[in-house]
Amino acid sequence: MTTTFSLLQEPWIPLIANDGTHDLGSLRDTLLRPAAWQRIGATNPIEALALYRLLLAICHRGIGPGDTEDRAALLENWPSQSLEDYLDRWTERFDLFHPERPFLQAPDLAEAGLKPVPWTRLAPARSSGAERILWDRSLDAHPEAITPAQAAVTLVTYLQFTPGGLVRALRSSAEQGPACGLLLTLPTGSTLQETLALSLAPQTEDDHKLDRASWEKAAPTIEALKTKDSATKPLRGPADRYTWLSRALLLTPGAAITHLFCGAGLAPALSSTPDPMSAVVSGKKGSFPLKLREDRAMWRDFHVLTGDRSKGSEPPRVVSAAASIRLLQDDYSPLPLLTGGLLPDQAKIVLWRLEERHVSPKLLAGQGEAANKALEQAESTGNQLRKALFSLCSAWLQNGGERSPAAKDVKALLHSTQAMAHYWAALEPEFWQLVDQLGQGQDGHQALEDWRRRLRQVVHRGWDQAKRSLGDDGRALAAAGRSDKVRGKVFKVIAA
Repeated sequence: MTTTFSLLQEPWIPLIANDGTHDLGSLRDTLLRPAAWQRIGATNPIEALALYRLLLAICHRGIGPGDTEDRAALLENWPSQSLEDYLDRWTERFDLFHPERPFLQAPDLAEAGLKPVPWTRLAPARSSGAERILWDRSLDAHPEAITPAQAAVTLVTYLQFTPGGLVRALRSSAEQGPACGLLLTLPTGSTLQETLALSLAPQTEDDHKLDRASWEKAAPTIEALKTKDSATKPLRGPADRYTWLSRALLLTPGAAITHLFCGAGLAPALSSTPDPMSAVVSGKKGSFPLKLREDRAMWRDFHVLTGDRSKGSEPPRVVSAAASIRLLQDDYSPLPLLTGGLLPDQAKIVLWRLEERHVSPKLLAGQGEAANKALEQAESTGNQLRKALFSLCSAWLQNGGERSPAAKDVKALLHSTQAMAHYWAALEPEFWQLVDQLGQGQDGHQALEDWRRRLRQVVHRGWDQAKRSLGDDGRALAAAGRSDKVRGKVFKVIAA
């Protein structure tokens, strides 16, 4: 008997209902009545983002092109019939085990002579091969079986967030998933319907015609995947990007899945159209999408959400569109934003992150000058504070001698004080309080004056922390005295 698992009919998407209960839903359950759900219920950050992107890809294709006003209309009038017609048209392509076109997989992979690998290869939270996860003890020789529902979530997530690196199957290496490494931002609402309406980027009819989801296109052939030039394809739009086949995968059908075939997939050509969930920033080598950084939380990139022209940044298209929709509706309540992603180091996983903040649509629509000014002051003050702390640590290591210490030794001592980590951590809640006050209509000049006062307090605490870490003997006191002039420059920066 042929094994099937229809993603349109079978429950597999983790959801939270309006009454707060958790449940699994099929694609039909989720997309045809999104007002019945609060949000995606996945606890894994990248699973949540990947599932939202899949739903949005289907909405782009099933609902069609539209401007901001068209997207705003979706808040009240959800086109369930259009989506149902679209899903009916592509029913067979949403079968996880279809014999000819399994969902988001390469059907010819079984004939490519590859050795099956454990499904844990696709899960960054599970041990596999050389990857060793502290809290997981998976063994490649005996992988724990998962259900088709779990496999579907894992498949969708992996294709979006897989790091690049060596594959040694079909090709020697492969590119990372289209969402990997990016700092993604998703506007959300009180229901899944509102989230999808707010996050469905406006699209012209011409762009919509080119932007096809993976299941609408011919499956990649094994021969084409074997050479990077043949496997390199342009990213045509959100639906294409959100369903990109960054790896060639083929699950082994069954009620309990332990293995799959895995090889190099499609490589994205350079695209002039950025990810709708990613901001664009300018650097020495031109414009590029904003990346997730290990040492930098969302608030330090707040200016990109407002499209700060002075820094040459552009906000994520979904954020600017959602802010416009709110203003069209005369709804000035804070807009919830989910921000996060997965940070790789080549083929290794460094971290994943997901945080939620609520920001006034007025600030997101171009009235965030005061907040951006506060952020600039925090950065310039932080740079000057680092110089002062470097001077302090250098004087302590020099200890009155003639030879200056090596820069790497000074940096190591400075890092050990954790003074800069304290500085940034202490400012984060203060900054979001500033954003809330500005969103509620507080005068920008008064808000910035309050911000400067908080900056001075945090700098004092950071400096005192660094001094205490060096001790209270004569050596430490002398180092502080020799660095006092540099410390004074910090407060001049705040006052400027």
